[in-house]
Amino acid sequence: MAIESSARTDRSRNPTRDTLAVSLTILLANVPTLFSFYVAIDTYGAETGVGFFRYLTTTMSGALIFAVLWTGVVFFAFGPALAGSWNRR
Repeated sequence: MAIESSARTDRSRNPTRDTLAVSLTILLANVPTLFSFYVAIDTYGAETGVGFFRYLTTTMSGALIFAVLWTGVVFFAFGPALAGSWNRR
């Protein structure tokens, strides 16, 4: 019995799996950022007469600010976990 439980704990503490789990958590936590970029791309039209970067920084500046701030919050929250799991790899 003791051999089986120790083998199970060794398999569950796979550093590569931990790194992948944290990376996927960061990706899922950044879904609002990805959605804001989707809205910017979806609402942009070439008939507006401005380039996409100018459109993003003027008309969609709120979405851009939200995306940058949200990404910062996510990396501040999950960055240490990602660094720790990467170092254990």
